Amino acid sequence: MIQLELFKMDIPLLDADVFNGWEKLKHGTAFEELSVNEKTKVGRINELLSPTWNYSYPPIMKAYLDSICIVGKTFKYLPDVGRVGLLGDKKAIHIQASGSVLSPGSNTLAENWEMGHRHLKVIMEFIGVSDFHGIFIEGMAEYPDQVLQIKEKAIQRTREATLEF
Repeated sequence: MIQLELFKMDIPLLDADVFNGWEKLKHGTAFEELSVNEKTKVGRINELLSPTWNYSYPPIMKAYLDSICIVGKTFKYLPDVGRVGLLGDKKAIHIQASGSVLSPGSNTLAENWEMGHRHLKVIMEFIGVSDFHGIFIEGMAEYPDQVLQIKEKAIQRTREATLEF
């Protein structure tokens, strides 16, 4: 049996240093030429089998969500009712970009694997935000010849959605 004590492990968050390092490596930069922070973080991630964000959002987003789900601030418990979200007058839009097609209703195998938007929807319901929408900018890796159209469509959908705010 292997037991991982995550709170005692050095697990770097996927941040600008990691992305910059990965981008440099992708374009032929030698690992030794990365900045100290890039080498430290990318090296450690490589030791941990190079985790990816596939089908979800970055860990820092999860940390943020954990920090806003506070009893008495964003939700409360009522006798005979249970948990009640306190942000019922708020609206939220989640904009998610992906190289794959993951959006609800896309009828792809990956649609069932997508966890970021689904988890965020549950959290929004938990804290009482019932007016929650998703905009998906997706398929750019699968359809590189359609990148400009995909971006333009997403920009248009975003503009339309923000009119409701």
